[in-house]
Amino acid sequence: MTISVEIERMVRRLEGVTICDNCITDRLNLSVPSQANAVTRSLAGQQVYERLKDACGLCGKTRTVIRTR
Repeated sequence: MTISVEIERMVRRLEGVTICDNCITDRLNLSVPSQANAVTRSLAGQQVYERLKDACGLCGKTRTVIRTR
């Protein structure tokens, strides 16, 4: 399974709860947050996803996050 598929599945499983790239990186044991960032930016181009500045539903920090609509 590719990193992008793993990230997309994680965001979908959260069912609208926001998640930041750092939490994605931690949860999926990625080497650097830029891996998550590249995928979340591309997902944000799809109607199902929304990328915005908000509190992360996992760590609580205000960052750029992604969620399903």
